[in-house]
Amino acid sequence: MNRTSKRLLAIGLPLTVMAVTGVAVAAWTSTGSGSGTAQSTTSVNSAVSGTAHPADLFPGATKSVTVTITNPNAYPILVTSIPAGTSLAVSLCAADSVTTDARALDATGLFQSDGTTKTIAGGGSGVYTLVSHMIADPSDSCKSQTFSLPLTNAT
Repeated sequence: MNRTSKRLLAIGLPLTVMAVTGVAVAAWTSTGSGSGTAQSTTSVNSAVSGTAHPADLFPGATKSVTVTITNPNAYPILVTSIPAGTSLAVSLCAADSVTTDARALDATGLFQSDGTTKTIAGGGSGVYTLVSHMIADPSDSCKSQTFSLPLTNAT
């Protein structure tokens, strides 16, 4: 290869590369517009269930009841209140023989039984302790009974 060919190659090759690159950039650069969509889910109500407790209620007693609130949603929730509960009639034992105190409204969430956790993770559950009371003068038919206390929670 002679000197002139080498010079043409040394000058021409970079110019050719720049020209081809410029064309390639111009051929691949484009703009556009449009829109996307997103859709929200719906919530599923949480479930409140009690755990088995020892038979420790007696006339005038104040004890604790532990309840579990299960979050069936894919996102975390905060329980902000648990209203008071009153027992249903059992056998010949009158309704309202056992009650639970309300867990007052707290917009930042109620602490769970561990005293530190407020959020229930998606698909998870939280445990809450409620104060329960038996009336001072229940009938004898209230002996050895299991009391159902319908409860709700607000999230």
